[in-house]
Amino acid sequence: MKSYRSPRDLLAEIEQVLAQKPSRSSPLEKVVEILYSGRHYLWVGIYLRVGERMERQAFLGPAPACRSFALGVSNVGIAGQSGIEKVVPDVSADPTYSMCFRETKSEMVAPIKIAGKTLGVIDVESDRLNAFGPKERILLKESGRRLAKFLSLKGKYILLKARRTTAEAAAPAKAPEAIKQQPSERVQQLRAAAGDKSRQ
Repeated sequence: MKSYRSPRDLLAEIEQVLAQKPSRSSPLEKVVEILYSGRHYLWVGIYLRVGERMERQAFLGPAPACRSFALGVSNVGIAGQSGIEKVVPDVSADPTYSMCFRETKSEMVAPIKIAGKTLGVIDVESDRLNAFGPKERILLKESGRRLAKFLSLKGKYILLKARRTTAEAAAPAKAPEAIKQQPSERVQQLRAAAGDKSRQ
């Protein structure tokens, strides 16, 4: 059974992770791991705002089908657009909840926001009704605040990478420019030889 840790301890660990030098493992994945292992959550994910969508960057829990949401769609997209946290005590009574897991009973989406700009959200789901009381709200709100500060300063590379990866995934497959624009040297030689023969 999971042993829960205090929000204060978890926030201190998050601060420590975000202060470290960049390494192979993503700081976002480490933050998700801290939150997931330290509390009673069914699922924890971090989405970053890329253009008009919220794109998932890290998660722990059951594998979700929901990789991204348009702004204004679902609780993730609504919080990403408004920058306002959303707490759902009972997802069955919430028309904007987008079901990814049947086990989910309640949800909280906390913005990752700095200077009025929403960079992303932390989405947390629980298999308990009304799971997000004052302690959870403070923990997730403060986690979002720390992530926003990190992403706006030394973690800017993560935002840039998310934008680049999304753009590459959306781009249609292209033939190499050299093949499209220019026949190979050997083809040019054969055509030239064929032209010389036709003039004989």
